[in-house]
Amino acid sequence: MKAFTALVSICAVAAGTYALLTPRDDTSVCAGAQVVHTSAIDIGSGKAIQLTTFSCDGPAVHANDDPSPTSVAPSVPFPTVNVCGELCSDVCGDSGSLPPVTEDCATIVDAVTILNGSVAPTFEVDSGHVQTLSFGTCRFFFENFSPFPMSNCWLSFVQIASAAASACLPPVQPVNSEGLCVASDGTWRIGVAHS
Repeated sequence: MKAFTALVSICAVAAGTYALLTPRDDTSVCAGAQVVHTSAIDIGSGKAIQLTTFSCDGPAVHANDDPSPTSVAPSVPFPTVNVCGELCSDVCGDSGSLPPVTEDCATIVDAVTILNGSVAPTFEVDSGHVQTLSFGTCRFFFENFSPFPMSNCWLSFVQIASAAASACLPPVQPVNSEGLCVASDGTWRIGVAHS
């Protein structure tokens, strides 16, 4: 029995090390991902979360995606659509081999909670762009599939991503590597996955 316990412990350490050292490419964010802007936000204790905006040729491919397009670009400008506090539906899927480490995701939530009040309460994401917050193995993301710019609240964003993590990631079985919350009209989604 001790040998079995030791073997399980060694396997857990090996899997965790693999997750920390395995680089993820930007194609898991969206098809044709190009970094538009990136910055580090110092959250104290020598920790920093990465804030990155990507432009996309198309959405990331997720296990439960409907391949049909969701909208057509308008010919006239349209004001920014605010989706702060809007409802969405949780969907579990796989975007890689391992889920993020729970503590890394909690660091992102804590950082946004702490920074609330010292940064603008909302952020804007252009059509066909993705906004990400990353720390360690965890990445929270907001994908805008609509033809219009969208805005969201930081607190709502991390609360929805956390709820998707709770619904989809370990200890929930079966093990998924991604939790999504998809808008009913398919124009946006918030998710959590391995960074």
